[in-house]
Amino acid sequence: MCSRLGLPTVFLSARLRTQMTDVTNIERIAKILKVVGRDPATFSISDIVKKAQLGRSTGFELIRALKERGYLEETPRKTLQLGKSARSLGLCQIESHSSKFHFGVPRMHDDQVTTSLDLAPELFQRAQPIKKAPPGPWRLGFANASSSNPWRAALLNSVYHSIKVHSSEVSEILYSDAQDDPVVQLSQIDELIDTGIDALLISAAPDKQGLLTDRLQDLTRQGLPVIAVDRRPSDKDCFTTFVTASDELLGRFSALWLAEHLKGKGRVWLLSGIQNASPTQRRLKAAKKVLRYFPDIVLEAHRYTDWTANGGYEASRNLLKVYRSAPHGVWCDSGLQGVGSIRAFMDAKEIIPPHTGGDINGMFRLALKQKISFCAFDFPAAMGSKAIDVAVSLLEGHSLPRRIEVPVAAILPRGAETRSIKADVIAEKYVRWDLADDVILSQGVALRGSGT
Repeated sequence: MCSRLGLPTVFLSARLRTQMTDVTNIERIAKILKVVGRDPATFSISDIVKKAQLGRSTGFELIRALKERGYLEETPRKTLQLGKSARSLGLCQIESHSSKFHFGVPRMHDDQVTTSLDLAPELFQRAQPIKKAPPGPWRLGFANASSSNPWRAALLNSVYHSIKVHSSEVSEILYSDAQDDPVVQLSQIDELIDTGIDALLISAAPDKQGLLTDRLQDLTRQGLPVIAVDRRPSDKDCFTTFVTASDELLGRFSALWLAEHLKGKGRVWLLSGIQNASPTQRRLKAAKKVLRYFPDIVLEAHRYTDWTANGGYEASRNLLKVYRSAPHGVWCDSGLQGVGSIRAFMDAKEIIPPHTGGDINGMFRLALKQKISFCAFDFPAAMGSKAIDVAVSLLEGHSLPRRIEVPVAAILPRGAETRSIKADVIAEKYVRWDLADDVILSQGVALRGSGT
């Protein structure tokens, strides 16, 4: 059986598309098969991942999936060659599917969860055509949800850095901060439109009632480029393209690391960000989906922290009062609250359990200094810069994917890798001891440009 793209229905995940910008898992799989097919029975798994230029966690997961379904075979020398399923690809018939593809579910396998991979049609969608833009330079508007924490400030810094890079194409960017209020953001969007901007960037405020929907749909129907970044509106018809990273990857892989690090048993607390923010809900849902496959892990408590150090501190301090002992692990969807959680255990003079969550330099400094086992998948603030690149490309008339992803790296201290989760970056090399705790390291070149 084949997908409409002529690819067999293998146990693989395109919804967890991860490490490389604008690249789907189909393209990653093609790279893997090309490396193996060109030099069969030559390379180990690690060699193949390097030659295909994939992140280790993503590459290992895809290769494991391909082996399980016969598209790759291991030789007695522990190298890989094409399997029977791959050799029969040329005989596959193309079959059309009308909606969502699903090629497997998470399942227990040798005391391990193998992450399932979904293949959604949105991976192959292109952005809708926009009205012909006037000659540049252009004026852009950025309706930001807020700058309420260090990560959001870093996102804005990344945007401004890219504006400098595109100084010949962009004459001005107008900025608004909704302080996480969708009513305020709706009014600010109208104000930006009234100034005659050529494209709108939006990081959507938490909008449970869908207050932004009608206005944004109207703007996209008029042909105005609407580039969602970080947080998208709830309705997918409300934007032209979406620049992001995989919240599902962050949730699933961080939860999988924690479960494997705990050897599949123990009490776990879950500390999420802002309650109604879409990244919070996607990360939490993905984490729970993995953790429920470990029957001896007890999800003892869940709290929202507003992605602040104080929120993480109060959550863990209050839970310690309730349960009177530290859990075996704490899953945080970001280090923004993770750093506060660690300090709560320190102040209570409790043994600090393993944590997840990166993003902020202070999380890495504190966890390494306290010798805590942790796993981080930094949500890249560099997507702000990428959103400006996308806006310019759309105004220049280029065709782009509807969803564009910025690379995500697995960051672990030495000795913390598990069977499934391998480090793309060693935390001891990633941390910046010379910079302040509130610095967001995933700004990319914008971090160097800021003078920090």
